[in-house]
Amino acid sequence: MSVLLADIGGTNLRFAVLDEQELSTIEYYKTSDFNNIIDVLEIYLRKQNTPPSKMILGVAGIIQNDYVKLTNADFEIDVNMLNKKYPNTDITLVNDFVLQGYGILTTEKKELRKLTELTSETVGPKLVLGPGTGLGSCFLIPTEKNAYTVLSSEAGHTSLSPITPCQQKILEEITKDESPISFEDVISGSGLLRLYHAILKINQQAPDSNWMNETDEMKKAFNIQDVTEAEFFPLNPKEITHLTQKNDEIALLTFWYFFQFLGIYTANLALTIKTTGGIYLVGNLLNQHTIKELLLKSAFKKYFYHKGVFSSYLKNIPVFLVEKQDIQLNGLIHLAKTI
Repeated sequence: MSVLLADIGGTNLRFAVLDEQELSTIEYYKTSDFNNIIDVLEIYLRKQNTPPSKMILGVAGIIQNDYVKLTNADFEIDVNMLNKKYPNTDITLVNDFVLQGYGILTTEKKELRKLTELTSETVGPKLVLGPGTGLGSCFLIPTEKNAYTVLSSEAGHTSLSPITPCQQKILEEITKDESPISFEDVISGSGLLRLYHAILKINQQAPDSNWMNETDEMKKAFNIQDVTEAEFFPLNPKEITHLTQKNDEIALLTFWYFFQFLGIYTANLALTIKTTGGIYLVGNLLNQHTIKELLLKSAFKKYFYHKGVFSSYLKNIPVFLVEKQDIQLNGLIHLAKTI
């Protein structure tokens, strides 16, 4: 039996076929090149010798009545239309971060980098989250016989509340009306651009003592003596990352606050259902070498623990960076063998 596995994200589409125990080469497409799943499936399936008997489609969006429109792309999937096109194929839609959750279950210890004091996984619910095109998250709830069920979440769209005056100043610069800012608005690829633009405007003004002190703390943490000015104005997250390698002050401050907000968000979710089984940060963005090094030196841990009387509680929860990309493929393989 062959199973078509698809990871359908806001930026990339990934396809492979699992035939018995053998996985085909992964084919990549750009999401922006298509409007719906059938168009790209037609191209991909022409390359296959036989049509699959089952499809498992991981999608970056909310599934309702067997239909989903991607949260961060003009791309839709309608299972009713797929059933008409492929009547002999069993089709399953799954939230993309549910796949990340199942993928964690096959992650090896050598693929985990600790971000907090605790070094081993513990008993209880687990939290998986990570920024990319959007900000995804899911919870793994323990069941009988050391198994887990995965609960999808749209927590990335909850409203962001700042902790410090500098964080407040940034959010005020991002929004000029009364619209709430979600965590995804700043902890994502597009969020990096929003942060950069806001911080650049603040830095061009007369920064107050809080801002200057925070900038000095950033330089000390990142072990930077002299900062530079941008050689160009960044138009995408990759260019912001490139500027950090040149010690550009605004780019470095962008990631400094990016990881502060990530720490706040992670702690919020950890307390939501008490994820004592561990927290796993995932995704290709965090595994880029430059960004990973900034994360390890950042104030992420400081703001993860910034919960008053619950700070000591959070110190009993291990937090890991999963140093493996595309673990959603592991989740797809897991589901292909179990459903």
